[in-house]
Amino acid sequence: MKQFVFYILSSFFLISCGVFQPKVFTEKALEEKLVTIERDSITFKEILNKNKDKEIFAQIFATYCPVSQDSFEDVIAFQKENNNKEYVFLSVDHSYHDWKNGLKRMKVKGQFYYIPKKGKGALGKFLKLKSIPRFLKIDKNGVISVFKTSKVTDKLK
Repeated sequence: MKQFVFYILSSFFLISCGVFQPKVFTEKALEEKLVTIERDSITFKEILNKNKDKEIFAQIFATYCPVSQDSFEDVIAFQKENNNKEYVFLSVDHSYHDWKNGLKRMKVKGQFYYIPKKGKGALGKFLKLKSIPRFLKIDKNGVISVFKTSKVTDKLK
């Protein structure tokens, strides 16, 4: 009987410690409106549709963040080795103007979007945005294969 109780408690403990690793975006997250460099509105779903049938490397960053800035060297090296991916950069800068000015120093290549609601919108809440930089890998079918990593690693290949 003691072994049975121990097994049940151990299983409950292990299950409760499981890490949230979703494979698909929620509809609310997909419908969140982002802003393009040209200041047009675009939903996250439209961004994914624009890159349909392509593997996506996504980075959430801020141009003012020193850790984000340091990560771009790794991203540039990763881009050179992995030119078969689409690169999507999602910014949580303080304002559109701060973001646009910060982009002038950017050396990475890709698609750039601004998240006006930052971590408080549906996309930010879905991603559980608490720190940046943050990297995601989305496969050709729109399935999230890497949900959260704070560094450019081999699992993003």
